[in-house]
Amino acid sequence: MGHYYDYDGCYDASEYAGTYVHDVEGWDDDMINSVLEGEPDAYWNID
Repeated sequence: MGHYYDYDGCYDASEYAGTYVHDVEGWDDDMINSVLEGEPDAYWNID
């Protein structure tokens, strides 16, 4: 039997799942990679 999340419809395989910018702001991996250069914590430093 697989992991619980393998069967959960809400499972998110995003590299940045669990970060504020991904989970709350709704940015996808491509946007985080291009705008924040792969550093989701850099979201807090955007003016």
